[in-house]
Amino acid sequence: MNKLFGHIKMNWLRVIVFAVAAGIYTGAVMLIKPLRGTSFQDIGIAYEWWVIFAVVLVVNCHKGWEAMLKCFVFFLISQPLVYLVQIAAGALEIDKAQMYYFNRWLPATFLTLPGGLIAYFCKKQNAFGGIILGLGNTIQACLGVAYSGVALNRFPSPLLSALVSFVSIFVMTFCIQKKKTGRTLALLLPVVLTLIFLAYLKATGRVLY
Repeated sequence: MNKLFGHIKMNWLRVIVFAVAAGIYTGAVMLIKPLRGTSFQDIGIAYEWWVIFAVVLVVNCHKGWEAMLKCFVFFLISQPLVYLVQIAAGALEIDKAQMYYFNRWLPATFLTLPGGLIAYFCKKQNAFGGIILGLGNTIQACLGVAYSGVALNRFPSPLLSALVSFVSIFVMTFCIQKKKTGRTLALLLPVVLTLIFLAYLKATGRVLY
């Protein structure tokens, strides 16, 4: 696991192979009818696995601009493939695929340009690195809380996704940050920010799930 987060030579060939594999796998999983409504298909509609993929990419880069470009190319290749696989199998209409991609994943893909550059610094062994990793962990924490809320009504459908979200926080933190300060910030920040976000949702009458 430690090798995965920082000890892989993430050259362009591996980025492209990784992107193609992730896109085809996700598209194929979305075709399996018995898996509908389960955690196994959450990879096609939510972000938790893609956050993990992005972190694996950026921490294995040597420069910020490299992390930015490789993260962007990864999503630029993988996400269209998710929909192309479903279209080719006749499981998704082209207009719906365009709606999902252009409204949800294309904006997220362009956000990986600044996001990949910022995320690159999560491997810095200091307070700043801990804060950056903590911001990424906050996404996972919010997703974990959302999945947990859904699980209360549709148990156990999204339970696995909730576990992936929460467990990934600890795995990424202890594999990437080696010092106590960085680890503390990376674990504390998502707790604080998620609580603030939940308080905001409650005050405005909104829900996370």
